[in-house]
Amino acid sequence: MKITDLQKIDQNIIKILAEHKGIDRAINGKMLAQSLNVDLRTLQGRIEFLQGKGCAIGSIDNIGYFAPTNEEERTKGITEKENMAYSTLKAVMGVRSASLDWLDEMID
Repeated sequence: MKITDLQKIDQNIIKILAEHKGIDRAINGKMLAQSLNVDLRTLQGRIEFLQGKGCAIGSIDNIGYFAPTNEEERTKGITEKENMAYSTLKAVMGVRSASLDWLDEMID
C-alpha cells in the first residue's frame, strides 16, 4: 500500500505522524484532530482503519499518537490497546449476561 492509495485524511494523518516518531514526540489526539479539522471520533476511526491496514501507529492515553521507533514503544502501544479491549470485553459480557429487569431488581 502506498500513501497515494489512501483517502486524503489518511494521507494527512500519516504525514503528521511522520513528524511524531517515538513516544517522546507523541501528539495529543485533540491537537491532531484539530490540525486535521475533524472531530476526535473521526480521527480515532481513521487511525483504527490505518492500524488495520498495517500502519504501526501507537497510542497511549493522556500522551497521544506516535509512530513507534522500537519494539519497546510498539509494545507500550499494543499493551494500551489490549487493556482497552479487555475492558470492553468485560463490559460486553456484563451487558450480555445481565437481566433485562436489572433496574427494577436494583431499585427494589
